[in-house]
Amino acid sequence: MFSLPLILMGILFLVLSLKPACTICKQSGEFGWKILLGLISLFLLGYISFLFHLITHDHSGDVFIEDILTIILFGGSLFVKLVIHFSLKSINKIQKIALKEEHSSLHDSLTGLANRKYFLKRLNEKVKLSKPFSLFVIDINRFKQINDMLGHYFADQLLIRIGNNIKKQVSEECFLSRIGGDQYTLICCAVTDEEISQLMTAIYSSFKIPFNVNNYNLKVDISCGGALFPKNGESVGVLLQQADIALRAAKQKQSGYVIYNDKLDNDAKSRLEISSKLHNALSNKEFEVYYQPMNKVQSDDGHHLEALIRWPQKEGGFIPPDQFIPIAEQNNLIRQITFFVLDSICNDLLALKQAGMKACIHINLSARDLQDDLVSEQLAKLIAAGVLLPHELILEVTETAIMKDLSNAKKVLQKLSDQGFVVSLDDFGTGYSSLSMLLELPIHQIKIDRSFVMSMQQEEIGYQIVKSIIFMAHNLNCSVVAEGVETKEVIDELISMHCDYLQGYYYSKPLDFPSLIEYCKQA
Repeated sequence: MFSLPLILMGILFLVLSLKPACTICKQSGEFGWKILLGLISLFLLGYISFLFHLITHDHSGDVFIEDILTIILFGGSLFVKLVIHFSLKSINKIQKIALKEEHSSLHDSLTGLANRKYFLKRLNEKVKLSKPFSLFVIDINRFKQINDMLGHYFADQLLIRIGNNIKKQVSEECFLSRIGGDQYTLICCAVTDEEISQLMTAIYSSFKIPFNVNNYNLKVDISCGGALFPKNGESVGVLLQQADIALRAAKQKQSGYVIYNDKLDNDAKSRLEISSKLHNALSNKEFEVYYQPMNKVQSDDGHHLEALIRWPQKEGGFIPPDQFIPIAEQNNLIRQITFFVLDSICNDLLALKQAGMKACIHINLSARDLQDDLVSEQLAKLIAAGVLLPHELILEVTETAIMKDLSNAKKVLQKLSDQGFVVSLDDFGTGYSSLSMLLELPIHQIKIDRSFVMSMQQEEIGYQIVKSIIFMAHNLNCSVVAEGVETKEVIDELISMHCDYLQGYYYSKPLDFPSLIEYCKQA
């Protein structure tokens, strides 16, 4: 008689189905599964009743009917067990896929960190809790240059390592995310000056060690701007805006981090005002070109001058170039300013010639000027028209401008050099790759940054740095200009080092053109 063991197995199958059926009910919450769970319980009662019948009754007459019923009931319980098993397996698989998709939707596919969506979600949650916290936006300086140098694959590897590097420096309560490109965000509980200082010191200290990527030892610099909740803002939008303002200030500062304050907001409003006035200033030719004389040490072959743009205001005074030039670059107006200065130089050169004076004028080129051939083409037109000769103009470029787009800068500078123009590397010594610039680019002259020149009499190392730069430059067939010359003692030292040109307030401040004419006559 096989009815008894089959019914026992059927009961076992139903009992084993109860727990996964309860799990499915909890996970799905659908009413149909709750009905099924109730039916399984009723089936169990029925199976137990039938088992009781098999045990207590005489089965001599109805064995065939009992066997058929037993097989049907066993098959039903087996079917229920299989349906529940495979349903739970399918539901778990669907849930795993859903969790994976949810994770993918909330995390950066490259670094594995939280993405912008997850960051905004967490930031909203933190704001709703109304407890003080800090928000930091971290940006990698010169990442475009690194990307151009390494290529996308290795630049991506660097982004991964930078994310991991920051993650190691912060506690588990901090929420780190990569919100796009080379920008990371950090939500932390640090709100006091001491806590923020400790956090930032740990992060910045970790970036002192170069990253080795594709056999390159890369010194990566970061800028960081922060905002505090609720001190700097009580909504997500305001906090993000204030952190971005602080980040821009940090990038301009080019060192350390900046926490938002009201002065930064005033600076932002001032930048907006300058931005709105720039177009009219260019149209109305409100700018003026001043000239700061240089003194050539060894011989007198005419006047050497640096052209410096000024923006006078009707109410008096000037808007400093370090305020409006970056804004002009952001608004794609810097090229118009370059051409304005170039036109002014050509007119003033003609006036100097008519007064019987020879001059060579330095003009500063921006990063935008080094990205295409428009400046080169404009200079070619001026030469063809007889307005300008190559030896009358020296083109000054900074390492920062070059490194914005190194590959294009190389091509543009080589073309300008082939046209006969002297290229001068400005602010030499302030960037970490200045030495390589002398080898890779057609550099004919270097300008020693004023910070080195002004430290010559204060520190022995300042004196030795300037002396070494001049010696190295001469061995590379480059002439040298020393900026920031303000005392007779510094002049004597620079002359003893065989510096070629001296520039600074000891000789003259920047002069408007009428004043320059008088200066040149007296010189």
